[in-house]
Amino acid sequence: MSDPLGAMHQIEAMFIEHHGWLRTRLRRSVGDAFAAEDVAAETFTQLLTSPPQEVREPRALLTTISRRIVYELWRRRDLEEACLQALAHTNGEAQAISPEDQLQLLQALRAMDQALAGLTAKECAAFLLYKLDGLTYQAIGEQLRITPSVARRYVAKGLLQCYKAAGFAPLG
Repeated sequence: MSDPLGAMHQIEAMFIEHHGWLRTRLRRSVGDAFAAEDVAAETFTQLLTSPPQEVREPRALLTTISRRIVYELWRRRDLEEACLQALAHTNGEAQAISPEDQLQLLQALRAMDQALAGLTAKECAAFLLYKLDGLTYQAIGEQLRITPSVARRYVAKGLLQCYKAAGFAPLG
C-alpha cells in the first residue's frame, strides 16, 4: 500500500474492529489486564511505525506482532527475576538492596540485554564470560568449544554492540 493516509485509515479501522479482541486474547496469555493493554498498545504502535502494507488477515498479523512482544516481555521478566535471585543469593537476605538500587540495576540490565540482543548465543556467552567472569580468550574457547581467536572476535563484537548502544561511533 503506497498511500500513507490510506494505511493509517486501515490501521485505525483495524484498531476499532480488533483492539478489544486482541486485549481479551492477551489478557489470557499474560494474565494481567494492564500488561495486556500495554502489549495491545505496543502492537498497534509497531503497526503505525512499520512500512505501509496491505493487510488481508488483520487478526493473524496482530497475533504475530503481539506474540513477539509478549515473548520479549516474558524474556525480560525472566532475566530480571534471575538477576534479583542471584543478587539475593550473593548478598544474603539480611543485606537486600534498596528498591532504588534494584531499579537502577534492572535498568542497566535491560540496557545491556538490548545492546547484546543482536549477538548469537555463543557471542553473548563469550562476551559475558570475558566481562563478568574475567576469563581469558583461551578459557572462553575451551568452555564454548571454539578457538581463542574466535572467542576474541566474539568479545570484540559484544564490545562493539555495547559501544553502539551507548551512542559511540565505531572507530575506523
